[in-house]
Amino acid sequence: DPSWTSDLGGRLGAVTCADEKVFVVQMDAHTVHGLNAKDGKKLWKFTAAARIDSPPTFHKGLLLFGSRDGFVYCLRASDGELAWKFLAAPSEVTTVAYEQLESLWPVHGSVLVEDNVAYVAAGRSSYLDGGIMLYGLEPATGKVLSSRLLVDKHTGYTEPPENAEEMKKTL
Repeated sequence: DPSWTSDLGGRLGAVTCADEKVFVVQMDAHTVHGLNAKDGKKLWKFTAAARIDSPPTFHKGLLLFGSRDGFVYCLRASDGELAWKFLAAPSEVTTVAYEQLESLWPVHGSVLVEDNVAYVAAGRSSYLDGGIMLYGLEPATGKVLSSRLLVDKHTGYTEPPENAEEMKKTL
């Protein structure tokens, strides 16, 4: 029997618990909610520009998360105010996916923080749209500490065969 419930509605992600708070993503509403861990009372909410598909990472009083708009967001966990925002996508180019706009280089998955570096990836595949951008960011400021592009040559499955002209003649 739970000690409290909170009706946020919509599709919710996994929760992150820290600093006597519970943080949960309302995926399709582009929203992160901060709740009181003792009673479930809504403390604040923050809305990003696109879907958020993974729980935020808590680090030293900050919440870091990626969004399908191609940005990494950093909120103050205490009040949900935006501390910084970083465009991880190479540019702001959007497409429609599941009836919503999103970047060609969405930031999927949780932000990994290790040795005071926040690691993120923007992109869908190393074979599409110019590849995947990887970054190491300073968690407190969003300053880029390292970056790398992962890109592979197409496997050939999407390219016409070398004898395509010969094949057309036989049809």
